[in-house]
Amino acid sequence: MDVVKDLLLLVLFLIIIFKYIMLYKSMLKERNYLINTLSHDLRVSTIAQIRGLDILQKNYAQEELIQEINNSCHFTLDMINVILNTYRYKKGEKFLDYEKFNLSEIIKHVQKNHLTQLKDKKIEILYSSNTQTPVYADKAAITKVFTTLLTTAIYNANNNSSLYIKCSNCEKSTKINIIYQGKALSEEECNRMFLENPRFSTVGHGIKMYLCKKIIDFHKGKIFVKNLDKTHNSFTFLIPNNSTKTNKTSLISVKQAYNL
Repeated sequence: MDVVKDLLLLVLFLIIIFKYIMLYKSMLKERNYLINTLSHDLRVSTIAQIRGLDILQKNYAQEELIQEINNSCHFTLDMINVILNTYRYKKGEKFLDYEKFNLSEIIKHVQKNHLTQLKDKKIEILYSSNTQTPVYADKAAITKVFTTLLTTAIYNANNNSSLYIKCSNCEKSTKINIIYQGKALSEEECNRMFLENPRFSTVGHGIKMYLCKKIIDFHKGKIFVKNLDKTHNSFTFLIPNNSTKTNKTSLISVKQAYNL
């Protein structure tokens, strides 16, 4: 009787192992299918749309509408790329294109691109830094994060207010704060701000905020938002100060996509 029980348990164990193997193979097949679809079908199609719109834009016909479509295509391409890079990150692949650069360089560039919005809302940017240490990260990716956060801060800041950008050393990381005066965020909003489905529209750009989090995750850094008082909120992200070089496999970007 004991032998029969042992045999039944062995058969049951083998069945469970077999089902687990089949499930694992199915998951691998699904992942590979998703990567292939994003890499070839959706990505190439989006790039073709952008190129076509670039040609149309030169004719200056319905320029505003074309620009909106163009922006939408670029955003779609960003999301495709972040999904691809998420899978690469989980597989342990090194795909970020690390280089040394000064954050002040990015800040000045992004600020210059937002002069119209700043002027319209009469917002003054005050920049301070107590570090001259270059950041070692993917410059294009960090620029995207900073641009998204600054755009969000400007959009939600009060008219005739000041916006503060602060850079500092924090243990083994470089810390960047973007502080703006506007509607106070609740604790729940702060906790959910960078989730995949934030559910809140207080600061807008829902999925873009999630994209920012993924980029910082890829750098093994941290990103969060805090309510400082009744009128001030702060976006913060930290980038580890990595002194050793890693193998370079470029992070897929819109610029690189045009060169395919």
